[in-house]
Amino acid sequence: MRLSSLLALLRPALPLILGLSLGCSLSLLRVSWIQGEGEDPCVEAVGERGGPQNPDSRARLDQSDEDFKPRIVPYYRDPNKPYKKVLRTRYIQTELGSRERLLVAVLTSRATLSTLAVAVNRTVAHHFPRLLYFTGQRGARAPAGMQVVSHGDERPAWLMSETLRHLHTHFGADYDWFFIMQDDTYVQAPRLAALAGHLSINQDLYLGRAEEFIGAGEQARYCHGGFGYLLSRSLLLRLRPHLDGCRGDILSARPDEWLGRCLIDSLGVGCVSQHQGQQYRSFELAKNRDPEKEGSSAFLSAFAVHPVSEGTLMYRLHKRFSALELERAYSEIEQLQVS
Repeated sequence: MRLSSLLALLRPALPLILGLSLGCSLSLLRVSWIQGEGEDPCVEAVGERGGPQNPDSRARLDQSDEDFKPRIVPYYRDPNKPYKKVLRTRYIQTELGSRERLLVAVLTSRATLSTLAVAVNRTVAHHFPRLLYFTGQRGARAPAGMQVVSHGDERPAWLMSETLRHLHTHFGADYDWFFIMQDDTYVQAPRLAALAGHLSINQDLYLGRAEEFIGAGEQARYCHGGFGYLLSRSLLLRLRPHLDGCRGDILSARPDEWLGRCLIDSLGVGCVSQHQGQQYRSFELAKNRDPEKEGSSAFLSAFAVHPVSEGTLMYRLHKRFSALELERAYSEIEQLQVS
């Protein structure tokens, strides 16, 4: 009676008991089979303390220990040498010696600083990493959001010379290209940035709209300042020692002609409109011409448009070119969707 009651109580747990017993039995059998096949390879490699070991396995073990064994190198400073504190730069770009691609310098004046210069700043400032304005006005008050450098002398050649000197002193080591323009010029900023990105920096390049000097040969050309021009960093570094001599020897009423003569006389470098398959395209805007009605290929592909007589015209040009860029973007999106 007691046995039947005990079996009745254990009947729900019988499958569990049988399963545990079978699992333990199989585990014991497996351990015995493994130990019967031979010695453990780990034991064979390491060996017992004081026992014989395989030379090849010992060599492999020592080599692996050598790879992962830490080594402590003590710090030693020679007391006879002066201690020099290592100064780390704030940005990794500076420490690696990397430079920004393009700096834009705008030549302005007392009469146009608050009008045309402001229009230039509102249309292209957000496209360039650095945009500076140079004026001969002494103590010029900078409009909001603009960095103005005042030289204190409005003579054209003197203003150009001091502008180049300022660019070399403060930014010569930070930028690859320097674009110099006037405040009565509209610049298609994305195209200009793309042009600078396709040119090699290891060359002396003076790129813009090439114009001939009066009475000079075809090789003596200068870049028209109204349409802007690019100067490479290497050319600016070579030009810097000759600025004082050029300012005393060359007399010119126009700053772009003065710079062109200085480059030709001192370095033998003239202006070019095309280099490495890249052409600097510009458009001369006729007086009282409506930008909305311009549809020529020269206008549509221009990097710079000159002259711009007032700020309103600058904004209208920006509207026109922005609409063209937007249409081009929509066209590329449609082509991608079809493909």
